[in-house]
Amino acid sequence: YQRRVRVVPMSWDINTLIRYTEGQTVAVKIGKPYTGGRVPLESECEFKDQDLGETFRLLATYNDNSKFYYAGYTHLATLNDSSPEFHAFDWNWSGLKNVSSKNSTLWAGSKGSFTPCHKDSYGCNLHAQVIGCKEWHLWPPETDLGPTRVPYEESSTFSSVDVLDEKYSKSALRIVTTPGDVIFIPRHWWHLARNTETSVSINTWIELPTDPVDRLKEAITRLLVCNLKGTYNQKDWVNPGEEITCQSDNEALLKGALTHCLQSPESVKTGSTSKIDSYFIIDKTKDMIKDSIQQIPLPTRSPAVAVSKDCNIVDTVINSIVCNDQIVDSISEKLFNSFPNFD
Repeated sequence: YQRRVRVVPMSWDINTLIRYTEGQTVAVKIGKPYTGGRVPLESECEFKDQDLGETFRLLATYNDNSKFYYAGYTHLATLNDSSPEFHAFDWNWSGLKNVSSKNSTLWAGSKGSFTPCHKDSYGCNLHAQVIGCKEWHLWPPETDLGPTRVPYEESSTFSSVDVLDEKYSKSALRIVTTPGDVIFIPRHWWHLARNTETSVSINTWIELPTDPVDRLKEAITRLLVCNLKGTYNQKDWVNPGEEITCQSDNEALLKGALTHCLQSPESVKTGSTSKIDSYFIIDKTKDMIKDSIQQIPLPTRSPAVAVSKDCNIVDTVINSIVCNDQIVDSISEKLFNSFPNFD
């Protein structure tokens, strides 16, 4: 999961980063450090647009333990050409050819900043530590960490439990990355990342042969979540930065994901998808959700997901369906097998 390699130029220090990034605006998250208990939601943090150079200047001397600053998920491709060292970054050392800064994201935060415990819906992850230290907790996909899709973020399933409690932390794989370290996060593994000091890192997601089917499952999830929660205030169920699309766009996304599956080299079913009708797909999906739920004995939801004052009944219904691999696998498989090969 971890190895030490020289992946970044030695001149990557805070002062260099300040000089290269001044005048470039990014979204910065401000919040309280996570030390246990209920995981703070992204919506409970403050977000503001801030000059990236000024953010690095702040991080260089920041020592306030009561709150953190985190400029995360900044695509290096969005930074202008005045940042040559960013654009010179590549992943050739790992055997990944043609994966460069254009496919990478920057994460820079003060001590106490963190990424909530979650697992990604598709791909796997390489994360290179450039400056400072980051503490990781990882769990295998089958670990029950109270999966939830509310708040909703495309391709992310969050944990709803206190993962730092001994009940969960004792089974975690704990790793600390220091400058020059790279950590590999396998497909669907849970991970919590906390900066133990001012930290700068870069990551890339690697596409996998399983991604087409996983994207189909994600499209089903998006359609269901947006339908059940669409009338609610988005601030209450959508993660900041996530864009909620309309019903027709979600249906088009589902059709596209299914088309990709049918055309995928790894797929048993290949051929033309011109005869696939959007309305048929949606009707088929609705029927399969009903059929799949009826076939699963209750209670089926994760034991760690319970109805409480922090989780209303609609959220529980959503999580009982889309966080249940048995149901989602059944829906996607039936939808996939509903279309014969086309000549």
